[in-house]
Amino acid sequence: MSEIDRIINLKVERLENVPDAFADRMVAIQRAKFSDIIALLDELDYSGGNIVVNQANLLRIEQIVEQAKDLLTRGEFETVVGELLGEFDDQAAITYKYFDEAFAGFEVPAIANEILAQKKREAVVDLLNSTDQYLTNPVRQALSNAVTSGASRKDVIDVFRLLIEGDADTVGRLDRATRQIVSDTFALSDRAVTNVVSEQIGAKWFRYVGGTMDTTRPFCKARNGKYFSKETVESWGALDWEGKMDGTDSKTIFVTAGGYNCQHSILPVAESAVPNRFKENA
Repeated sequence: MSEIDRIINLKVERLENVPDAFADRMVAIQRAKFSDIIALLDELDYSGGNIVVNQANLLRIEQIVEQAKDLLTRGEFETVVGELLGEFDDQAAITYKYFDEAFAGFEVPAIANEILAQKKREAVVDLLNSTDQYLTNPVRQALSNAVTSGASRKDVIDVFRLLIEGDADTVGRLDRATRQIVSDTFALSDRAVTNVVSEQIGAKWFRYVGGTMDTTRPFCKARNGKYFSKETVESWGALDWEGKMDGTDSKTIFVTAGGYNCQHSILPVAESAVPNRFKENA
């Protein structure tokens, strides 16, 4: 196996493994904090196992919501997110190594590192927003419904458990959102850095690379492992397919690729590395 192939394989493996590893750790954190979140319900007034419908309980809702959010977005969460951002840096370093092997005289453009920093900021914002959307807001609604209806403590716990842990048939909404967000932001960062370098060196040929699995879209399967001219890749932006990312056009296709949850890369290659049969069909 050539050094270039080894680097490509490493890039592809990390596009899947890094988000999965992060999401697994986040799920562990969420479940470990579950009992602490449930303990916050002790701040409410009860009568016979049911929540008392009174002003004091209504006023406590927002306090409990903020405490629950703090439990999930402080301490270990911050540590794990920091490690994830380090993986963004490592992925960019691997990308730069690829360019160094594939293109003579390569130098990292300053704009590439600026884009990397921006994507890292976006990842943190998206993760915090997902916590609001899939945990904080539903918890607030569940507490409001419980307090205004006099629901039982057990009923509230069941709602919280479904939100955080899911059940036999449903993955927890926060878990599902976290996996989607990290998968997309990590892949988008990787492709954004790759794309800006490609623009800087004036790449004309590209290779669509990545693995395939049961959930791989037909769009990606049809292109995986093949070489394409820049014009051909640009033409994909006008196509429609299931999972296509909003805002995809002839320019952004190099970043959005196959769409949501796509873990493929559109890597620039030297024209000399393109097999003749792909040049003839360009």
